Amino acid sequence: MLTTILLFAVIIVLVIFVHEFGHFIVAKLMGMKVEEFGFGFPPAIFKIKKGETTYSLNALPLGGFVKILGEDGDSKNPRSFSEKKALPRIAVLVAGVLMNFLLAIILLTICYSVGVTPLTLNPKDLKGTKTSEVLIADVIKDSAAQKSGLQVGDEVKGFSSVADFQNFTKANAGKEVQMNIRRDGQDITKAITLNSGDSPLGVAIFEISTVKQSVPMAFISATKDTYSSSVLIVKVLGKALKQLVVSGTASDEIKQTTGPIGLYKLSGEVAKLGVVYFLQFIALLSINLGLINILPFPALDGGRVVFVALEGIFKKKVIKQQIETMIHTIGFALLIILIILITIRDVVRYY
Repeated sequence: MLTTILLFAVIIVLVIFVHEFGHFIVAKLMGMKVEEFGFGFPPAIFKIKKGETTYSLNALPLGGFVKILGEDGDSKNPRSFSEKKALPRIAVLVAGVLMNFLLAIILLTICYSVGVTPLTLNPKDLKGTKTSEVLIADVIKDSAAQKSGLQVGDEVKGFSSVADFQNFTKANAGKEVQMNIRRDGQDITKAITLNSGDSPLGVAIFEISTVKQSVPMAFISATKDTYSSSVLIVKVLGKALKQLVVSGTASDEIKQTTGPIGLYKLSGEVAKLGVVYFLQFIALLSINLGLINILPFPALDGGRVVFVALEGIFKKKVIKQQIETMIHTIGFALLIILIILITIRDVVRYY
């Protein structure tokens, strides 16, 4: 349990810190005064001031913020957010999203460099060293596999395809066989007496192809994988929202949406598959966080971009600052309510 908590903390800290650091560094580069860089939401646990910026650690860890002078339009200071032109402000707002995509590319580059199964790309279309692995996806209760201690995620060595593995178990039904298993980076040999019948071992298996590339080639593949994953997520999200609006029913994708509790459970399960898959999981979460934040919804980065873009187009404030602030406040409240509802559902689902 402690390991899972630490892994979950790594995920949250990494994807949120990188996002907020994007806002922070670009605001600095644009000459804006950053008043506070906070991880988590208040109340504050710890604060320290360096130069003109206060750095804070807050009690609610599911988020972060960068407080820039004049974000609410109440400052005439030339270094305030509101006094800058539209393009510099938009650059600050989208920087967090771009940093999430950059994080995904970096993590996937590492994965391709050591060998990984692509998220969306076809391994056959990629150059590099390719290997096939047969992994256990499920273990049937009271089966030969369960009695011998086989686990989900175990790699069955010596087989290059599902068909090869199935032919071996069927040919040796009722006999004792030696199986080489790789688990958590260690090789284990097990003596297993197979049952007779259609499923002598009693497992569900799947085959994955792993691609290992040089760093430059890995960077290119990681960039393509990040882009194609983003496109796929947008398509799935668009289809789900269309179904929700048109028919008033939630799609399977929406029903399967998970919150902090679900991510906590998943982080522990993915970590069991190995470091590479854990890094790939973080990359996918970072892509999702970036895409969610760029949605044109109040309080999100995308929603703020809409207001700034309108101001840039019409060369003046289209909506009064007080009204805009109220809209973002309502949007933030709705997001918090949504997170709470998803969390409650996750608690019921998992506990």
